Amino acid sequence: MKTKISETIRQWIPLSQTWINELPEGDESILQYMLLKRTAQCCSEMLNSDNEADIALAQNIIKVINLLYTSGNHYIKNAIENEFFSELIVQETPAGLKKHLDYFSKESREGYLKTILEN
Repeated sequence: MKTKISETIRQWIPLSQTWINELPEGDESILQYMLLKRTAQCCSEMLNSDNEADIALAQNIIKVINLLYTSGNHYIKNAIENEFFSELIVQETPAGLKKHLDYFSKESREGYLKTILEN
């Protein structure tokens, strides 16, 4: 699985290696979506933690997603919106929305809000 999404996540989020190893063999595009979804699940768990180290790791994950989103083509942005943002939205609370939006870059924030409105 050597694509921009998987390579970036693998290189910049060391914890992701276990997620990559858990993914089944198959079509690379499907695996990218599965990896983004699993990354979002982990990020969401960490954002809701009281542990400062977990929150810092979640912020690092969001920085990597911001990097991918802002430098990505339409396909990458769509994948992030469909899998990463959609998964975070499921766990989103009104009280946490502003705090979470502060972690996103301007462009990612717009994509995140667009995803909220579409869902």
